[in-house]
Amino acid sequence: MIGLDRLMKKPGVVVAGQFSDDGKTIRFTGHVPEKVVKSMSRICAENNIHMRTEVIQMADISGLKMTPLNGWMIWCGKYAIFVVDNTGIIVETKRADFNQLMVDMFVSGPTGPRLMPS
Repeated sequence: MIGLDRLMKKPGVVVAGQFSDDGKTIRFTGHVPEKVVKSMSRICAENNIHMRTEVIQMADISGLKMTPLNGWMIWCGKYAIFVVDNTGIIVETKRADFNQLMVDMFVSGPTGPRLMPS
């Protein structure tokens, strides 16, 4: 994964940050108040927990190898939240190149701890 400063230079990215498993902000860059980023870090960490459970259930039901959870994305209004392990970005969807962001977030591997053992 490329660094937060380089992610911020990608079209459409408005916030990039890292958070701990317990929802604390480790670091962030962007033009969003720190109070908002702290709340979003907590929400993203909680969503990671829920998504891990969902992925395990989907793998059990489908028989497909769907674990470990590597990341998730949600498109909401004119923005999307894209999380890989414990790093997240918020992007303005009209300006974002989702294919390039996938490469930037996944190709070189995660920078934080894995969410689930393989």
